[in-house]
Amino acid sequence: MGALILRWLWKPVAVLLALLAVWWRGRASTKQQTALEAAEAYARTRKDMDDASDLGNDPDAARRWLRERYANQR
Repeated sequence: MGALILRWLWKPVAVLLALLAVWWRGRASTKQQTALEAAEAYARTRKDMDDASDLGNDPDAARRWLRERYANQR
């Protein structure tokens, strides 16, 4: 009786395991792509900060520049 049940259940279990493996790989790929996009965004932001005009030591000017930059990205 147990062998009969196993004979009928191994196919659905194999399909479920295959679907789980595909889902798992897709999730890992998404995490990797998200990390890559975050690194690219950081690099762009860092480059923009390095290329920004010299604002001197005035914190208000720096805040104003950041607010304007943020408003332009929306």
